[in-house]
Amino acid sequence: MLLRTLVALLFTCLCFVSAPDALMEANAQGDAERLVLSNKNIGPLGLDKNTKLELQDLKRAFTGLSVEQKIGQQDGPDFLYYQISDSEGELFWIKTDDDDPKKIDSVHVVSAKIQDQYGLKIGSTYGEVLRIRPRLRVETDDHFHTYVGHSKENIVYELAVSYRKGYQGPDRKPTKQELVNSKVKELMWFAR
Repeated sequence: MLLRTLVALLFTCLCFVSAPDALMEANAQGDAERLVLSNKNIGPLGLDKNTKLELQDLKRAFTGLSVEQKIGQQDGPDFLYYQISDSEGELFWIKTDDDDPKKIDSVHVVSAKIQDQYGLKIGSTYGEVLRIRPRLRVETDDHFHTYVGHSKENIVYELAVSYRKGYQGPDRKPTKQELVNSKVKELMWFAR
């Protein structure tokens, strides 16, 4: 009986040593599927306006996933962010505060593998968002990105708006009909 147990244990160890990449990939996949964005966290990472960001801490929090520190570019100054990915690609990224790169500014979920605490995810329709969260408001910013959110809530949804067929004019706010046909293209959390 003891010999059989030792052989089974040895076999398990040999399998682990011979296929660590497959095990890591399976672990990462499982972790991605279990991640949920809420007003207070994304997976094991607590979220509030004072959340401190360190590469090693993020790697420990998201074991089995790739965590990389990067520099983002925009119309304004460059910014620091952390990209979290699984074997199939980017899941989300965390933007640091412009004035203090050790503090969090926002979280941007770009994969349908991660849903929020309300069950919404990339690909959810505008109608689903309003049915589940009726208090939210639609806003289009100066860059003509359209969001559904509320100033007192952390979670916001960016919509992919399909303008009417053949529209060739300048950027503008979407019509009600165009909103009805839109879908969530990014889940976001903002420090407030």
